[in-house]
Amino acid sequence: MTYVPPDRDEPALDQTRQLEFTPPPTAPPVGMPTTGDGGPIDPFAGQGPAAVEYTEPAVPRDRLAFQFIWEAILLLLTLNALFLVYRREDELFGEEFGSLADAFDQHALYLAPVLLAALAIGLSLRLGAVNLAVPAVAITVGWVARPVDANLWICAGFVAAAAVVAALVFVLLVAAFRVPPWFAGLALAAAFVASAQAVERLAESRGIDSVAMWDPPNGLYVFAGAVVLAVAGGLIGLAPGVRDGLSGVKRMADGGERSAGAVFLLLGGTVMSMLLAAGAGFLMFAYTLAPSTEPTSLGFGPYGLGSASIDLQLLAFAAVLLGGTSLWGRRGGVLGTVLAVLAVWAGAVLWNHAMVEAGDASWQDDFAPLIDVGVLLVALFVSFALDRLGRPKEAVEADNGIYTQKMRPFEPADGPEGTGLFEPTLPDAVSPQR
Repeated sequence: MTYVPPDRDEPALDQTRQLEFTPPPTAPPVGMPTTGDGGPIDPFAGQGPAAVEYTEPAVPRDRLAFQFIWEAILLLLTLNALFLVYRREDELFGEEFGSLADAFDQHALYLAPVLLAALAIGLSLRLGAVNLAVPAVAITVGWVARPVDANLWICAGFVAAAAVVAALVFVLLVAAFRVPPWFAGLALAAAFVASAQAVERLAESRGIDSVAMWDPPNGLYVFAGAVVLAVAGGLIGLAPGVRDGLSGVKRMADGGERSAGAVFLLLGGTVMSMLLAAGAGFLMFAYTLAPSTEPTSLGFGPYGLGSASIDLQLLAFAAVLLGGTSLWGRRGGVLGTVLAVLAVWAGAVLWNHAMVEAGDASWQDDFAPLIDVGVLLVALFVSFALDRLGRPKEAVEADNGIYTQKMRPFEPADGPEGTGLFEPTLPDAVSPQR
């Protein structure tokens, strides 16, 4: 027996018809706080996150305290060396000069070009683009090339112009053609030395037979002027903005991104470095500062002969690095180079006197070149140590209570009998029964 439902006269319900609803009131009830657009405020909603202004992270700065500590130590060492020279003034200068003031006057005049060459090398190092043409410029101008004019002031103009042109070529090679700075400087040094004969031909064509040399001034004033340049440059180099700019030059010289600021800073620094080197060579020529064949206390460093001589480039690098200038750019001191030049001068004068007293076949004469190499190695160690100690501190993030460590993926341990299944141990399974 089959059940048959009765027919209904009711219409079928439309299942697709939308439900009718009443929209919420547009105005909130009386007494409820509203937002700026007229809507009610949800009393259970929390406050939104406050807007945090983005700030640039602080750039870590060099720790200059170690540089100043080393300069204080170097000051004590230099004063000690100068005191030893003062104690032995009769042995060192008695037969050559009438008084100690006269001796210091002449020695300061001979020492001024050495300090200028050291400043030129130091500026090149701080740029991060070492220019090996700097000593070659000084040597070529001072001892190799002939003057191209009888008037020394016009000759000085020719020398300055040549230095500026060499600086432009150096910057063009480094910044535009991406030539390594050491190779660009080496090429310029070779060009300066090779152009000596061409300069002589130019002098002959201009009819330069004799040049009226200048009378030597008070050497202490000339050396004091070089000291002022060294201190002023050191103080400028302490500015954080200048150090950041030097870092940009270093990155560009190493093949990094080029920027207008880095290129202009390299150009200005290289021009200044070349002018300092040319000034050192011009002082040697103008005041006839040359090595002497006679045994004299003035035969120190580049003015010596035989084993007593030190190449100007080696002496400049040793003084700059011993003063605390970095071999890798950016960092340098204020008085370090001046103190190092004075300390090396005092040691050279004392050692030169010991060599003269002992004779040519003495151990002092045999070990003199090794002493120069030893000074250079000590200078390298000082530069490396100050670089390690003076690097910026690593930023330590503050503990704000937020866990930021990444969670490691869950690796289930092998179950019993090597099935590879994880067998959880419930607390009730290991807890003592009560």
